[in-house]
Amino acid sequence: MHLAPRRLGSWGLEVGGIGLGCMSMTGVYDVDQRQDDRSEATVRQALDLGATLIDTADSYGPSTNELLVGRALAGRTDAVLSTKVGLVGRSDGQLLRNGRPDHVRQALDESLRRLGADRIGLYSLHDVDPDVPVAETWEAMAGQVTAGKVQALGVMTDDIALVAAVQQRFPVTAVFTEFSLWNQAQRRLVQWCGARSISVLATSPLGRGFLTGTLDPRRRFAWTDLRSRLPQFGAESLTAGQPLLDRVRTVARAHRATPAQVSLAWLLQQGDHVIPLVGTKRPDHFEEDARAADLVLGAEDLAHLAGEPDDSAVAGSQGSSTAVHPLT
Repeated sequence: MHLAPRRLGSWGLEVGGIGLGCMSMTGVYDVDQRQDDRSEATVRQALDLGATLIDTADSYGPSTNELLVGRALAGRTDAVLSTKVGLVGRSDGQLLRNGRPDHVRQALDESLRRLGADRIGLYSLHDVDPDVPVAETWEAMAGQVTAGKVQALGVMTDDIALVAAVQQRFPVTAVFTEFSLWNQAQRRLVQWCGARSISVLATSPLGRGFLTGTLDPRRRFAWTDLRSRLPQFGAESLTAGQPLLDRVRTVARAHRATPAQVSLAWLLQQGDHVIPLVGTKRPDHFEEDARAADLVLGAEDLAHLAGEPDDSAVAGSQGSSTAVHPLT
């Protein structure tokens, strides 16, 4: 299989319909399971499958994530690199905001060095510094496009007003926001971006693992795991999400697919401007998830996933989809 491309924003830059988010490769989840060689192989596998958008940030690690991605991409020219600025990661895990123009320029040069690249495809504002007018930060980032070091700009936010404000100064190509079957709080932002040809890079498209169907509600996460500090991963919230997960499993059985593939296929059908950023550290997991691009959900499937009545037809219906088989 090879992922069909989707346009990134309105500038003509194309990327694979599913992207690879690299944050978890150097921490955040299952820190004790970090394996750099396997993660680097995952980056190369993603490229081989057509997932050309490779997303990282200077604050991940900090810095070590960009170094890992840079090693994985050595000798490759088929990646559209995405990295971010605005958060400064510290070795103690704390994050500081820094949107000063001089920091933007210095941080970009350091990111390019770590990534072993001459240019960043998508350079995004990770967070707004409350002590610096966002216009100053954004104009410094736009200056890097003019300088030829960056192709396009993005922003990570849930705030439509922020996107609209910076869009007036320099085009926004993509907005990062958490969006999945399990978390549709930003649906209005997703629709707003679609009406303006702004891509939505859906972070946590599998609900940080919930939509894979592998998390037991009784699970206790290690203190080093980000999910241990998120209320939605408490036993009560995970239990409350089981009816949705049951619906996902029903559709998955009908299509001989995995719950993750169904969840990603749902995202891909929310608009051509939506690009899920799958975060995984394993090549086989990414290949399995990428097969979601071959799965087309029918009207009955979508209604069932939405919890609408008359679900009985779904379990036996193949709709118009191509069967998607999980790897064994």
